[in-house]
Amino acid sequence: MVAKRIPASKGMPRRQTLRSLSPVVDPTEQAALRYLARRDRTEAQMKAYLVRLGASSTSVRNMIKRLVERGYLNDERYALQWATERLARRPMGRERLEAELMGQGLDRETTARALEQVYGGRSEPELALALLRQRRKARNPANRLRDATLLRRYGFAEESIEAVLGSGAS
Repeated sequence: MVAKRIPASKGMPRRQTLRSLSPVVDPTEQAALRYLARRDRTEAQMKAYLVRLGASSTSVRNMIKRLVERGYLNDERYALQWATERLARRPMGRERLEAELMGQGLDRETTARALEQVYGGRSEPELALALLRQRRKARNPANRLRDATLLRRYGFAEESIEAVLGSGAS
């Protein structure tokens, strides 16, 4: 059984395992709720966490089902919220945001729906222009090759890069 360190009451670390939790409450549920208390999670993240703590596959499956029924786990909500916040912090292309959402353990359908909502009224060239403006504080605006490389790294499509850099609008 793999253990995870959590802070103890007097600053002394102690190991958290399913056995160290309250015997009155289902230890798998208690661990899951503690994990969710920090921030929203995906079903895949929750599953991986509970498996790391040593929960059986049956109890993990049942716990995830209960958490979904109660509304504590919702991959659709997580994907939309995460993508919206990520795009607000740093403009990026659709490809990169899709890869990041998939990396969070979300399936293709959930990811596609979130991307449709997030990119609904926005054009990729506008986002590329916004990224270039953010990054130009200490950069030479005349360096088109460097700008194209930056936009590729942030997942913008070649058509968008050409539209922004080819038009001279940057």
